[in-house]
Amino acid sequence: MTIAAYVIMGVGVGFVLIGSLGMLRFRDIYSRLQASGVSDNAGLGLILIGLILHSGWDRHDVTLVLLLLLMLITNPIVTHSVARSAFVQRHREEDEQ
Repeated sequence: MTIAAYVIMGVGVGFVLIGSLGMLRFRDIYSRLQASGVSDNAGLGLILIGLILHSGWDRHDVTLVLLLLLMLITNPIVTHSVARSAFVQRHREEDEQ
């Protein structure tokens, strides 16, 4: 069971690294939001699921499940808020300013 947990956590870390590279590579705020929002949500979710599988089910895993639910709810809300703020302020690419 721990090998599967390590694989799931490794895939999650891969998603987070790819999202971080996307934040550095992309120039447009909307592309950066796409790279960070999707990959961080998937990556951190997989890391938390891997931690739950690694430790086996005990009373401390309820905290990890609640953290996972909180992250799944708040990450899209924050991403939408930043995108809406950029749209309202008519944010353009860095080269056009």
